[in-house]
Amino acid sequence: MCRAVHSRSYKYIKIDGPYYCLEQNPALLAWFLYFRNKSLRLRSLRLSRRQGINAVKTLVQHQLKLRNSGSGVELPVYGNLCLPVHRGYRAFDFRRRAVIRTFSPEVDTAVVGQEIEAVRNASRLDFAPAVRRWSAEERWYEEDFVIGYRARLIPESEPGAVLRIYRQDVEPCLERMILLQAPLKVGRSEYVRRVLNRIMEAIENDRSPGQEVDTRKADTVRQFVDSVAEQLRLRKPPLSPPREQGGTHSSISWSVLRDVSPPGVDLVFSHGDFSLRNMLVTKEGIRVIDWESAGRRSVLFDLYNYFFTESYYGRIATNLVSEISEAISSLQSRIRSKAPDIAENLSSLTPMYRRLYYLERILVMLEREMSDDLLDVILRSIQVFKRYEEALTGTCG
Repeated sequence: MCRAVHSRSYKYIKIDGPYYCLEQNPALLAWFLYFRNKSLRLRSLRLSRRQGINAVKTLVQHQLKLRNSGSGVELPVYGNLCLPVHRGYRAFDFRRRAVIRTFSPEVDTAVVGQEIEAVRNASRLDFAPAVRRWSAEERWYEEDFVIGYRARLIPESEPGAVLRIYRQDVEPCLERMILLQAPLKVGRSEYVRRVLNRIMEAIENDRSPGQEVDTRKADTVRQFVDSVAEQLRLRKPPLSPPREQGGTHSSISWSVLRDVSPPGVDLVFSHGDFSLRNMLVTKEGIRVIDWESAGRRSVLFDLYNYFFTESYYGRIATNLVSEISEAISSLQSRIRSKAPDIAENLSSLTPMYRRLYYLERILVMLEREMSDDLLDVILRSIQVFKRYEEALTGTCG
């Protein structure tokens, strides 16, 4: 672990979305935003020209004591600007070309350590940012600021574009992630039970103080999760447990789950949110950013996430069923010589891995701060999953 290096805090104010550090030279910020914008590819942060002008002007007003308004935060790290992310902030230091990830005080130190370990593992991949230094005790880590642009846009009128980009850019990354660590094989019932318990715990307990969510939305998520567990051929408790006082469901005990058939699950290193929005084109090739959700998941998680994310945003112009089938076959051929144990049964276990993906994806989303907006995103994702299942039935029929 790196020794402590941050001994003070820095004030940031919110200006048109991002938070800008008050303790910086506005002229230097203007230099980075305009004269260095092309080389730094700051448009990957979605900063418009208008936002930059307003930020520089507002910082000057604050430093001249002409203005003292706007919401702010204090962070133990310096950056020209920072953006809120899950469980904290990400600060960008343009001069040092560094990104510093900080964590909110309420995040358990063990969770901080787990994320640091995950991003350090990811940094072994040549398409992930290098982790420079870190401190779990001080609740931060620093990695390279990837200089690139989001150019892998799916042409809506081009049939097969999603599969073409998959073969060109995505599949090589998936292969290296699968081979990064020795796979961990676990029993299906054990793994499903673990995921289900975490899902139910997140739905019931993971809320900010005073945060109310629509119980009908939460119930719909529960019902879908329950149906997927049933499709995985698991014996389980009743679908709808009795409500406790106050209208919430009591926690479901999944300890009695048992497999009807015993295939194991291969868990491999996973990005957690692998999609085109987290891929940048650089001079060195494709780079993948935002590894906060990295960890071990079922072997086809990132493959499914790539395709389903494009379906979620309506950018699939051809048959998603056939494209995913081709992608799985291609990945199976690609890893057969290097990971034969995983590749051998990949096709026959595809239905299991697809349903595991639904559960794992819902869990990844639920690990964000619980809100009605988050539940809306999950419910829209569930509709994408259901449409795919209907398309599968039609194909098989």
